[in-house]
Amino acid sequence: MLEITGLKKSYGHKRVLKGIDLKVTQGETVVIMGPSGCGKSTLIRCINRLTEPDEGFISLRNQVITEMSLNELLKIRRKIGFVFQSFNLIRRLNVLDNVAMPLRLQGVDLETAKRRAEIALAKVGLTHKLEDLPDELSGGEQQRVGIARALALEPEIMLWDEPTASLDPILVGEVIEVMEDLVREGKTTMVIVTHELFFARRAADRIIFMDKGRIVETGRPEDVLEHPVSEIGRKYHNLLRR
Repeated sequence: MLEITGLKKSYGHKRVLKGIDLKVTQGETVVIMGPSGCGKSTLIRCINRLTEPDEGFISLRNQVITEMSLNELLKIRRKIGFVFQSFNLIRRLNVLDNVAMPLRLQGVDLETAKRRAEIALAKVGLTHKLEDLPDELSGGEQQRVGIARALALEPEIMLWDEPTASLDPILVGEVIEVMEDLVREGKTTMVIVTHELFFARRAADRIIFMDKGRIVETGRPEDVLEHPVSEIGRKYHNLLRR
C-alpha cells in the first residue's frame, strides 16, 4: 500500500534521514520508535510532503507522491489522515465545527459533513462535547478532537506524529485507549510515531526502531522487544524489565 525507497532529508549540514526503505501493507499498524532526534517525525511528515524530502521515492497505492504537483498532492492528502503532536484546533469553532471544517473545505455539503463529524466524534467518545469550544476541553479531549478530525476524512491511511507528546502523563491514557480501539477495528492502515512502549507492544503489528536517521531493526513486537538485535532494541527491552 505504502512504499518508501531511498528516502533522504537534510537540514543544512545535518543529515536527518539517511536512506529509508519501508513498505506498509493494507490494514497494518506500524509503530516507529527511537530516541529523540533520530528522524522519526521527519520520516512521517515526508510521507504526505508536509516536509519535502531531498531524495527518494514515496508511493501510496502506486501513486507516486514525490512526483506530484501541488494540486495532485492536495487531492491525495484527502486519503491521508494526520494526527499532530499539537492539537491545531480553531479556538473560535466548537468541537463539531472543528471536525467538520476539513470536509467542508473539500466541498462536502454541510449536512453530510456534520453527520460524518458526529460519527467520528462518537468513535473517540466525545458525543457529549459537540458544542464545546476547544478552551473548554482538557488536553486529552482536544487531542481526541484532532483524532476525530482525521477520522472524519475516512482516510486510507492514518499518520500519527507522537500524539501523546503534548499531554500531561495523567491524560495520556485516554488518548492511548482511543488509539487502541481504532487499531482493534482494523479498518485503517496506521503508521504511528510514539514513545509509548507498552502501547506499541500491545497494538503494533510491526515495530520499527530508528537511530541516527536509519532503520536499525524491524519486526513483530514479540520478536524485537524480547529478542532485539540492535542497540536501540536492547534499550527498549531493558525498559520493559524495570
